Parts: sequence; structure tokens; C-alpha cells
Amino acid sequence: MAAEGGLTAEGEAILGAVRFPEAPLLVALGGGADSAVCAWAAVQSGHRVRAVTVNHGLPASPALIAASRAVAARLGIPHRLLAPVGGGTSEAALRVARYAALEAEADLAEVIVTGHTQDDQAETVLGNLLRGAGAGGLAGIPPRRGRWCRPLLAFSREQVRQAADALSLPYADDPGNEDLDRRRNLLRHEVLPWLEARLGPGVRPALARAAALLGADDAELERRAEAVPVQSRAGVIRLPAAALATLPPAIAGRVARRALRLLLDPYPGHGADVAAVLAAARGGPGAARPLEGGHRARHEGPWVVLGPVADAPLPVAVALPVPGEVDFGPWQLGAGPPGPLPAPLPVGRRWGLLDPAAVEPGLVVRAALPGDRVSTGEGHKPVAEALREAGVAAAQRRGWPVVASGGTIAWVPGARVAAWAAPRGPVAVCLKLREAG
Repeated sequence: MAAEGGLTAEGEAILGAVRFPEAPLLVALGGGADSAVCAWAAVQSGHRVRAVTVNHGLPASPALIAASRAVAARLGIPHRLLAPVGGGTSEAALRVARYAALEAEADLAEVIVTGHTQDDQAETVLGNLLRGAGAGGLAGIPPRRGRWCRPLLAFSREQVRQAADALSLPYADDPGNEDLDRRRNLLRHEVLPWLEARLGPGVRPALARAAALLGADDAELERRAEAVPVQSRAGVIRLPAAALATLPPAIAGRVARRALRLLLDPYPGHGADVAAVLAAARGGPGAARPLEGGHRARHEGPWVVLGPVADAPLPVAVALPVPGEVDFGPWQLGAGPPGPLPAPLPVGRRWGLLDPAAVEPGLVVRAALPGDRVSTGEGHKPVAEALREAGVAAAQRRGWPVVASGGTIAWVPGARVAAWAAPRGPVAVCLKLREAG
């Protein structure tokens, strides 16, 4: 427990330097000194503060939960105990479960605050270096990313602990932090002390400085990569092949990782997956490479398309009432009642206008099949070609919805209305397509 006494110079430095975003704060209280000081500083900042603790059900959890409750009571802030989201007892699994629980608990306006210190940063950077991480991993723990804020990264664990003692904040030490079977603990208790004994006490600050420099470089590369469009529709991801083939690898790789994260949410893929996406882009139309989890990257026209290798079963045909709407696979289709032609006409190809006589036999939504054709007025065009011209990726064309009337295709959503089904007068039935959910 903490000792009584006045605030030390280290504590004054911490409390004078920490800055919080102008937003309500959700402090992650783990029971230790770091999060206790973080919560105290948050309260002193004048922001609205509440605290949460994730109960992992480990042997040390009761003591850590008791310390967290004591800190919240001492500071006069609301406190909630959360169940972890996900399972597993490995260090990585516990971290993922903890972060998921915090994300699920936070209100939209809240910033999530953690008590990570300079020591945590040094351990993260060294661990990532040893596993061969790139600039993103070597940048370590960002002081601010999205709704996450770590205001204590400039201060050592010892400085923060001294502040907790000077403030008489209750805290408990997690015995799990002494388990040398955990990689981070091995770095903390053996590797970093050995380096400091041989090279001097500046190892941890140096690793933290390197992380800050690499973080700035990584942020600029990410900014450039964010400018490259990545499209996601019905479980298929598209990204421009020309950009991937011509951008510097440091930027193209980040674009590929963003696409992989959309495909495999939240998993960003291995380095081999990134290399496969870039190889498909450089390989020219038709080039394909396997990806993790039964997916592949395939070069289709101007795009690299990421999606499943195996063809999923086609959705079963379903009647579309007029008026009414139906779900069809990942899509939702709707039909309005016959009425005057809208003014102005709907913009975009996700809308179709049919003549009321064309819908009288009844509308049916079914999957596009090989050999399907749609009337152009001067003949017929393969549905697959119409979809290709409309920019629909090949991986999405199989199973794409079409609307038939009397057994004949009246509308290919996203592409064209059949010439015979187009409105003949001032009254029409308006159809629409959107992704379900």
C-alpha cells in the first residue's frame, strides 16, 4: 500500500505535464500504481471521469479489483467491473480481451485512458524488435490513437510509483508480472536490467525516444497510404492494382494491410499475406495468390480483389412484393408502389424504374447465373458483361442479385434496366438495392 507524505518532485513533474483530450474520460483501472496515478491526474484535470476494471478471473484478480475499487472510492468517481470479451489466458489473449471490453463499454464521446509508462514503451519496442516488426511495431505504444490516450508515457514506472506513494493512493502489485514464462516479464526483469548494467541507465529512455521518432515516420507513411481508396462490399475487398504496383513498398504494404484487416477483421494478416497482395498487383490481370483463412488475392481488371476462394452456395430465389422489400444474401431489395416518375430521377445505379405493366407477372429476386442476358433494346448483353462495365468485381458477380418478371430479367441492380421493362409513361415502380444491415 501507499505511504503518507508530501508530493515528491517526480510526482509534481507528472501532474504538471500530463494532458488529456477535451472529452469525457474512461480510465482503465488495473489495480496497480500506474493506473491509480492516471485516474488521479484525470480527476485533477477537471474532466468528467469514470473508471472500469476488467475482471479476468485470475488468482490475483480479487486483490487488483479491491485496489481499483479503493482508488475509485478515494477519488469519488464511478467504477464498473467488466467481464472480458473473448477467451484465452495467454498474455496476448488477455490484452485483446481487455481492450475489447473497454471498447465495448466506452460511450461514443469518451476517450479511453490507460496508465502505460515509459517502461511499458521500452518493453514493447524491444519485444517488437525481437520479433522482427516494421516501423509500426517499433513505434511502440502511441500516446494517442483514435479514442485511446496514454498520458504517462514520458515517465518511468518508478516515477509514477513514487507519485502514487506520495499521494497515498491504494494500489496492489500483480504477481503475474513476476512470471518469467511471459515474454514481457522476461524483458522487464532480465533483459533490460542486463542491458542497463552493461550499457548504462539510458536504455529505456533511448528506446522510448526511438519509438517517438519512428512513430512520426510511421504516421506520415500511414497518411499517404490512407489516400489510396480501399472498397469493401458484400465481403469482397477491392484496391487499385496500379497504385499497389507503383507506390513505394512501405506505403503499398500499409494499403494492403488495411485491406486485409477489412477482410479478416480484426486480423491484419501475416507478412506473407501482404506480399501476396502486392504480388497479385504486380502479376497483371488474372494473377492470383492464396491468403490466410481460405481467401485469395486476384488481379481483376484495374483492381486487386480479396475474397474467399471457395464459392459460397447461391442464395435461394425470393419473391419481391410491390410494394415491399426482401433480404437476398448480403443485399436488401425494395420496391415502391406504382406512382408518378420521381422528379428529379434517382441518382446512381442502385435505383431502377420499371413500367407497372412489367411487374404485373410478379417480381422474383434470384442470383445471376452463367449465360444470363439482359435486353438492351438493340439485342441482348450478358449480365456478367453489364456488371463488369458497371465496375462490379468478378468475385462479386457470381450470386449478384437480378430481378426477373415472368421469368425474364427486368433489372440488373447496379448495371441496367432491361429495355422492355423501362417505363412507357409517366408512372413507374421504383426499385432500390442496398447492403443489408
